[in-house]
Amino acid sequence: MDTTSTDLGDDPNQKLIHQNYNYSVIGIGNSIKDDDTSNSGISISGKSQPIEWTTDIPQQAPTQDVNIQRDGLTATSIWGYAVGHFDNDLVAGLGFTYQLYYLQEIVKLSQVNSGFTILSGQITDGLTTPLIGMASDSCNTRIGKRAPWYIVGTFLVIPSFIGIFVYPPLEGDAQIAYYIILPAVLNVGWAFVQISNMSVVNSLSASTQRRDRLISLRNGFSYLANTLVLVSALIVFSTVKDQILQFRILCLMLGGLGFCTSLYYVLAVREPFLTAEAKRLQKQYLQYTKTGELKETRELEEEEEEIDRNPRTSSMSQKITVWYQWLSEGQFYIYGMAYMLVRVAVNVTMSVQPFYLINVTGFIKTEENPTPLQLALVPLISFITQSIFSLFFYKKMMERFQNRQAVLLASVIVLALGSIPLIILDDDENVRWLVYLLSPIQGLGLAICLNTATSLISDVIGKSESNSAFVYGAYGFFDKVANGVGIFFITAYLNKDPTALRFIVGLTPPLCGLFAYLACMVGHRKYANRLAALSMHNVKRKKSKSINKK
Repeated sequence: MDTTSTDLGDDPNQKLIHQNYNYSVIGIGNSIKDDDTSNSGISISGKSQPIEWTTDIPQQAPTQDVNIQRDGLTATSIWGYAVGHFDNDLVAGLGFTYQLYYLQEIVKLSQVNSGFTILSGQITDGLTTPLIGMASDSCNTRIGKRAPWYIVGTFLVIPSFIGIFVYPPLEGDAQIAYYIILPAVLNVGWAFVQISNMSVVNSLSASTQRRDRLISLRNGFSYLANTLVLVSALIVFSTVKDQILQFRILCLMLGGLGFCTSLYYVLAVREPFLTAEAKRLQKQYLQYTKTGELKETRELEEEEEEIDRNPRTSSMSQKITVWYQWLSEGQFYIYGMAYMLVRVAVNVTMSVQPFYLINVTGFIKTEENPTPLQLALVPLISFITQSIFSLFFYKKMMERFQNRQAVLLASVIVLALGSIPLIILDDDENVRWLVYLLSPIQGLGLAICLNTATSLISDVIGKSESNSAFVYGAYGFFDKVANGVGIFFITAYLNKDPTALRFIVGLTPPLCGLFAYLACMVGHRKYANRLAALSMHNVKRKKSKSINKK
């Protein structure tokens, strides 16, 4: 409990002037609450004594257990949002990890045709994503701006996902056309779900900390989805001997689970209500900070508003009313490049790893295990590590560093430690076991990168929620085109070459992480962007809390 600097115990009639009453600010960014346990006076010898104010200054009673929220999020809606991308993550987990292996080893498509299946999906996704973003920003229905796109996307994703892995009885050109068209349909639906889920976060809360929490939970469930895919694959690969049946079981099981989580999201996240609540409560919060009881907090808000007003220092400086105004913002391109690089590191690693394990470390199929168990076991160890970190340690890491640049630099170091040694591994049994150790280290670095890069997008958008889907869509375009072209080239020409695979798996993640860090550093120095403001605000708020608790 906070106490005044003057001892009141000897004189119950002593006057208490307002300036001597210390208060504490709890949970800035989420809520504000008085930390004094006395509501009606100062507790003396177990008895509550009335407070007598002097008339020399304006009278103001201490705040009584006021809990001002900045959004209407409940536990149900928070967890609903967290699993809103779960279906997409299940689809991507099985697709990026095993689709190329499935098409080449089971369907028996050529390397080039297999590459075209990835390229068609990624390019279609990349082209439609910004269009979906613009349409979503201008959409307004009874169930919200984003929800209709989410629902339509779900009904495109699940049937096309199942269709890819059920192995229909097709041959020749019909088979090739089927496996090129269906991924394109899947990726259009995937983009619908992704953009609606990612862009709605800026409407659900005005608190940067709350948005970061939502993003962290969503990314945590992304890793859990991949973990679930790999656990399921490990069980199926070890118990079912027919490879066609293996993937039929996996796609039907994961598609059914994804539909259930998507339904929960639609029911739990009531977009119109939560958006209105966020605006209403944020207005109350700003009015409360003007009363003087939270002067320092208000000063921080004013500093943030000044950043927004200065066109040299913030991409949120101008009031973005139409989508094309983003095209004149420098940070839009810089952080788009950073996000694209991180996604390339993640997706290339996932897609190439099965071929690395087979052609470099020598984990080949046997009669007992027609699909090598290591294809599930190695990435599983990595994703378990990523899931634990994302759910329990990423927030603490951000609080410790208080700067996204520092976190990205740390991720580059971790990526280098986990990736570069993969270059020297081979099929020697005395050496190849190191892949079980290096893979989770590499995965940890990718987790840090992905969490931070996703949060960067929210920072770029800031308060301009009306066009947030366009930003996510444009970034998705950069991501999908770069991944599609890169993975096509690797699949068509390099995924059977052990030397090439060594350098792809060993150098792509740390180099992408390094260039993403450099992009953020340029953005930080050139624009003194919102990230710097957030770091400064975090330090001041932490200092304010410690002073109030003394």
